[in-house]
Parts: sequence; C-alpha cells; structure tokens
Amino acid sequence: MIFLSLIVALGIIYWAGSISFLHRDNWFHLLVARVQQIPGLASNALASMALSLFIPFFGLAILVVTIVKLFGYEFLFLINVPILLYCIGRSDFVAEVQAYIDIVQRGDTVAAARWVDEMRGNADHDIDSADVSDWRGLHTEALKVIAYRGFERTFAVLFWFLIAGALGALLYRLSVLYRDINESNSEQTLVASRWLWLLELPSVRLMGVTWALVGNFDTTPLRENVLDMEKSSMDVLNACLRGALGASVEASIKSSPAAKNELSGEQAISEDSADVIEDLTGTVITTQIEPAYSFALVKSSMPLHTRSLLFWVCAIAFATLFIV
Repeated sequence: MIFLSLIVALGIIYWAGSISFLHRDNWFHLLVARVQQIPGLASNALASMALSLFIPFFGLAILVVTIVKLFGYEFLFLINVPILLYCIGRSDFVAEVQAYIDIVQRGDTVAAARWVDEMRGNADHDIDSADVSDWRGLHTEALKVIAYRGFERTFAVLFWFLIAGALGALLYRLSVLYRDINESNSEQTLVASRWLWLLELPSVRLMGVTWALVGNFDTTPLRENVLDMEKSSMDVLNACLRGALGASVEASIKSSPAAKNELSGEQAISEDSADVIEDLTGTVITTQIEPAYSFALVKSSMPLHTRSLLFWVCAIAFATLFIV
C-alpha cells in the first residue's frame, strides 16, 4: 500500500507538473500564531513548537486509526496520497534552479544573491555572506541551497513516508514549515532547527550514500560526513553532493586551456586561480580551494537529484516484491 501510494503520488506530480494549489499552509500559520499567543507558551519555544506539531499530528492519527478500524488497512490509500502530495515538492524545484541559471546567464549578481537568500530561508544560520560581485561565492551558496532544498522537498518526505506513512511525512513537512515561518535567528527558529536536525539525521546520511552510488563514489566524502554528528544537514549534503559530482580537492586535476577560459556568470576565471576537473556528464568544472564552485557544478546538480529519486523508486519496488 505504501509503494502504491508513492507511485500514484509521483505519477500525479509528473503528469500535472505543478500541484502548488495543494500547498496551502495558511491553516498551519494560523495555528502556530494562536498557539504562540497562549499565555506561558510565547516564552517557551519548545512547548510552543511541540503543541503546534502535535495538534495536526494527533488529528491525522485519529483519522488513520478510524479508517483502519472501520474499513481496513487498504483504505489508507485514500489518506496516504493526498497527504504525500501536500508534503512533497513545495513548488517546481527544477524551474527554480533554472531561474538561477537564467539569472547567471544574464549576469545579474543582485538577483542571484536574492535568489540564494529566498531559497535558503531559515535553513542555514551559519551564513558566509557572499559579495554580490563574487560569482564563485554566489555559486557556492547556490549549490548548498540546491543540495538541501532538493533533499528537503522530496527525499526527506519520502524517507519518513516509508518509515511512518502519512504521519511521518506530515510531521516532517510541518517541522520544516514551523522553522521557516518564524523569524530568522529567533528562539523558535533555533529550537525548530535542532529538532529538524534530529529528524534529518538518518535521511541526510542515506542521501549522501545514495548520491555516492549514483554519482562519483571515489570523491564522495562518506566517511567524514556519515559519522559526523556536529555538522548541519546543509553542510553534510553540500559536501556529499559536491563529491558525488566529482568536484573534490582530492580528485585528480586535469589541465585544460579551454576550461581555464570558462565563463562563470559572464566573468572569465583567471589562469592562475583555476584548476580543472570533469563532472559525471563530461562538463568541465573549474575549482579552487574550498569552498569555491563553478557554475557548471550548479548546472550538473539536477541530474543527480533525478537519478537518486529513480534509484530509490526502483529499490522500493524490488523490496515490495520480495516482501509480498
């Protein structure tokens, strides 16, 4: 039933293209506002978050139990699909990444910096502000955001859906929403970020392993990141995505006069600052010492997300066949 719900939901997303009309979060915003107005909870960030997440979680749990008792487990399909559609995606991620690519090709650094800030939201509190005139810095931040948002909008939801069904998917999505709707660096946001770090701990590591399997295994820093319990989710995902694309300091470096003239955001990279490697698609990527990335690295990230999703759909299908 879980696999069938997953396939139906992904099929609807594929054929419909955009399901943004299902991503109505005003009800949750209103709920959080009401909870935070309760005397005694406004000053207690943990209690406020717990109650805001518990109310819809408990409501869905009652609905799930009722359906199973009255109609049977098979009818959970009627709940799983709409909940999964609500939790997954959250806007057209491919179109958003393409928007950044278009901005860079126009050479608009201000718009590129705005895109990075809007996509990052409250997901990263340890921000190295990039100069709007520094394309490499902007590409560095853009790749970090792409690594995390691609994970958060699809893979993490699917992970918790497989673990705990609709309840797990909803809990994760509402936890992300709770962090993002609060003011940046507020106590509520910091508490929500710590809670999300715990929720994402297993799925982030699994995402890193998946990228290594469908990407460049040799340059993915799995040992350093899978066992690291201090880095943020975004930092771990960023390192794993970068390694899976083949852009690693330890990677074999090739010299290419043509690649040294690669344009990154309408700016040529200087001869003495750029080394060259190739990513999985054969695209030449220029790289400096950490944490610099080329524009080609950003463009090469989306196919890796797609391959990762296909990998797990196939893996779940095989697992379902063996279980049945």
